[in-house]
Amino acid sequence: MNYKLIAFVSSLFVLSACSQTSFSTMQYYQFSQPITAMKRLSDETQAQLRVNTVQLRGSLNNRGIAMVLDNNRINAANYHLWNESPDLMLTSSAHQTLYTKLENWMVIKGLPVITDIDQQTYYELEYELHHFNGDQNGNANIAGLWRLYYTTPESGRQLKAINYFNEITPLDEDGYEGLVMTLESTWLEINQEVGAELSKLTL
Repeated sequence: MNYKLIAFVSSLFVLSACSQTSFSTMQYYQFSQPITAMKRLSDETQAQLRVNTVQLRGSLNNRGIAMVLDNNRINAANYHLWNESPDLMLTSSAHQTLYTKLENWMVIKGLPVITDIDQQTYYELEYELHHFNGDQNGNANIAGLWRLYYTTPESGRQLKAINYFNEITPLDEDGYEGLVMTLESTWLEINQEVGAELSKLTL
């Protein structure tokens, strides 16, 4: 066997090994927020809150978990992926947290639900995220804004409030698993704070 043939066969083994390694190292992540059994009737609540699908800036809504490399570059991981698109995961998490926090509200997500004249009056919450990533200093960063609208049959849709937030949280553990856990706990805290603000409204 000559040297060229040996080199060719060796390169095939290397490529095969790389391919298998790529598949074996693919990791999927999602928030593990526990679900508490609860039920609520609209007749027993004082207001309705609609949580719209969270909007994420640019590539932040990719399945690859985002890392900020410097002020102008963001890298989406190739082998560390969200199990579902981040906008849907964040919306479900926000809905669950606010439903638990606001005991006197009927909190729903997605499309409008109107079954009678009373439900034509409602609050509406929009999130717009500009940061949902890790950084090279070992932090998780969630930043953006939320808007609150109030709609009545008489006045239509009115903007009631805009709140900016920027939460930078050091990771408790290294790696993507630590980043996901810290992003989840940070998102939970943001929504608990939003719930606390909404609970101050006079219904």
